[in-house]
Amino acid sequence: MCPSRCLLFLATLLLLIHLSLARATPVSPPAKCLDHSQNLLRTTNHMLEKARETLKDYPCSAEDIDHEDITADQTSTLQACLPLELAKRGSCLPPQNTSLMMTLCLSGIYEDLKMYRAEFKAINAELLDHNQKQIVLDKNMLIAMDKLMQSLNLNDERPTQTPSPKGADPYRVKMKLCILLHAFRIRAVTISRVMSYLNSS
Repeated sequence: MCPSRCLLFLATLLLLIHLSLARATPVSPPAKCLDHSQNLLRTTNHMLEKARETLKDYPCSAEDIDHEDITADQTSTLQACLPLELAKRGSCLPPQNTSLMMTLCLSGIYEDLKMYRAEFKAINAELLDHNQKQIVLDKNMLIAMDKLMQSLNLNDERPTQTPSPKGADPYRVKMKLCILLHAFRIRAVTISRVMSYLNSS
C-alpha cells in the first residue's frame, strides 16, 4: 500500500473515531447537568430509604447485601472521569487530552445510566406483576435519570429496555432491587461529583 493511501486511511479512521465520540457531547451547560445529577442523587436516596423501610423483613441494608456493579467490564467510566490532575500526580492511568477525556467520561456516564435504567424498568415490571404494589420504583427517580440522559445525549436516542424475567421468584426480585439500588446510589454519588468537578473547571 502506498504512503499516501495509508495517510488517507489513517485520516479517515481518526475522523470516524472523532465523530463517533462527538455523538455523546453534552448539549446542556455543565450547570444544568449538575442540577440533574444532584436531583438524581436525591431521588435515588429517597427510593433506597423507601425500599429499606418497606422491605424491612428483607436483608436490604448496605451491610447485608453483596454489592454488584452491572457496568463492570462494560464501561470504563471511572477511568475516563479521573481528573487530569490526578492522572498527572502518579496515577497508573496515562494522561489524556482533556476534551477527549470529558467526552469519554460523559459518554460513559450516559452508557451507565442506560444500563441501570433498563435493569430498573425490568425489575419494576416484575414487581408490578406479582406483589400488589408492596414496592415499586419511584417514578421521580426514573424521570431524573431520563432528564440527565437527555442532557448528556446529543441524538436523544431512547435506551433499549431489558425484557423482564417472567415468573421470577418475588423474593429474588426484591433482593435484586435492593442490590441494584445500593449499587446505583454509589454510581449516582460518583456522577454528581463528576458533574460538580466539570461545573467548577
